[in-house]
Amino acid sequence: MLEFFKKPYPFNNDLIHNAKIIFFISIVLGGFLFFFEPFNFNEFNLKEKLTVSSVISLITFAGLSFNMIVMPSYLRNVFSVKKWNVFKEILWNMWLIIFTAAGYFLYFRFNFVFEIKPYDIVKIVLISFFAVSVLVVLNQNRLVKLNLNDALELNRKLISEFNSEEDELFFESENKKDSIKLTVKNIISVKSAGNYVEIYYLEKGKTKKHLIRNTLKNIEDLLNNYDFIFRCHRTFLINTKFIEKAEGDSQGINLFLKNLDFKVPVSRTYINKLKEIL
Repeated sequence: MLEFFKKPYPFNNDLIHNAKIIFFISIVLGGFLFFFEPFNFNEFNLKEKLTVSSVISLITFAGLSFNMIVMPSYLRNVFSVKKWNVFKEILWNMWLIIFTAAGYFLYFRFNFVFEIKPYDIVKIVLISFFAVSVLVVLNQNRLVKLNLNDALELNRKLISEFNSEEDELFFESENKKDSIKLTVKNIISVKSAGNYVEIYYLEKGKTKKHLIRNTLKNIEDLLNNYDFIFRCHRTFLINTKFIEKAEGDSQGINLFLKNLDFKVPVSRTYINKLKEIL
């Protein structure tokens, strides 16, 4: 059991994400109390329900913000991702519940909303438990999504490792009447030309072009596992290793590729991705 508590646990240190979640929980909790009237909230009149729900939202927002944004920002060593484990995560969630419940208790106790009874303390803890539970679920979903995306990215990179620049691929026409076998590293660019594609490639140091009946999308799928092949425009695929320079003007950005005597346009939607690749 002790070893289980010592196991590493991913602490959520994404402060911007936490701020969004805290705001969402605060609004949802206030709305839940106002519209569904749990814990005898129906005994309040409209003004009292609105006041209590709003204050509960504000207390939730302030308490969670202090604990999940302010404290991690200043106590970086305490909330270190590398040092976080299962035991700390359990304590942390218990602390969030206690801290939030204490805020609710102080409000109810000193603002005379109603007289505090033992059963009311249970209500307060349940409300705070609800808030923290939603927080845990949302963060858990975020971690699952994040890890799945990371796994997909790793798999993509692993696939790329198995694909070499020296690979030879067959480019076949849709009617199966024409094909060409090319080494991937020698492909300079592929251009859409109506119902055809123009494949520009190097052969014995000279640039050649082969016209084949196919779609740019099919060619892109065939070359999808090679990171250096990039779609920069709706009509162009390029081999980024042949990029010589880029120029920009009022019309946009154009690339100059080695061994080609024409410019290749870059769509604005692809610019950031191109920067990452380069």
